[in-house]
Amino acid sequence: MGPQLQPQLNFTKPAKSSYAHLRHLRAKGLITKGQQSQALNALQFVGYYRLLIYTRPLQDDQKRFYPGVRFDDILALYEFDRSLRLVLLDAIEQVEVAFRSAIVNAMANDKDCGPHFYLKTKHFKDMEAHRNFMKNVLGLRLTNPIKHYYHTYHTPPYPPIWTILEELSIGQMSRLLASLDREHRRRVATQFGYDEKVIVSWLKSTTMLRNNCAHHSRVWNNNVGADSPQSANAIHSEFPGNPDQGFFFSRTVALQALLKAIDPSTTWQDRFKTVMRTLPVATLSKAGITPQSIGIPFQWETRPFWN
Repeated sequence: MGPQLQPQLNFTKPAKSSYAHLRHLRAKGLITKGQQSQALNALQFVGYYRLLIYTRPLQDDQKRFYPGVRFDDILALYEFDRSLRLVLLDAIEQVEVAFRSAIVNAMANDKDCGPHFYLKTKHFKDMEAHRNFMKNVLGLRLTNPIKHYYHTYHTPPYPPIWTILEELSIGQMSRLLASLDREHRRRVATQFGYDEKVIVSWLKSTTMLRNNCAHHSRVWNNNVGADSPQSANAIHSEFPGNPDQGFFFSRTVALQALLKAIDPSTTWQDRFKTVMRTLPVATLSKAGITPQSIGIPFQWETRPFWN
């Protein structure tokens, strides 16, 4: 990358202590009165560079803090994002497990497919899709279930799909679903009650959200259009408009719809609403940010879909 971009500068920035970072933030207009101990502790154990992405929305174009912004505003935003990631991961874990089972139910139990359907190209949309999936199979770690199969059976040459799926990442599983023949995708999607194109889109969307959450990336105001969820006709009004499709809330609508299909008695939405009540609205207002500007519909929590 370096030689291709041909950068012109040498990196000469020295590392700074927590005290130096705090002085730098104060020089940018951040209020820290009565918060020095708390600020230094956060800079020491969370880190300036992780907190930096939570300072940017609270700064103007010259990277000066908006009037009234305090250090605890930064922490409030950081803690909200952290809680948001955790509650989303709770839902994503349930959805991921359900998709593994749904693929097994749709494919392994079908008399024309069976536990080793993935060995045949005809079950995929094209040869390249089949070839790519087999690369995933060949690259799997030799975990105990896989070793057990190889030590016990000599044919077929690879383990059944339920063993394979337990070892695949959610991204690999998402690509498997998208690469199956259309009729197979339909049978998987039927278990969730939505069109196959919608279900494929939602699993891709969930995969991106999962990766952001699992790697501690910023979620609360991250607007990524790639793999944003496709709206379903039955719940079209629950999705934010097109400009906001890449925000977390749009992806959360898909998660909630999937959870309701998996378990109609789910109470996950209550935990999600509890976290959403901690969104630091007063902090965001100092920078002119509203919940609606980050893709959260007005009074969403009162809608029947969320109750």
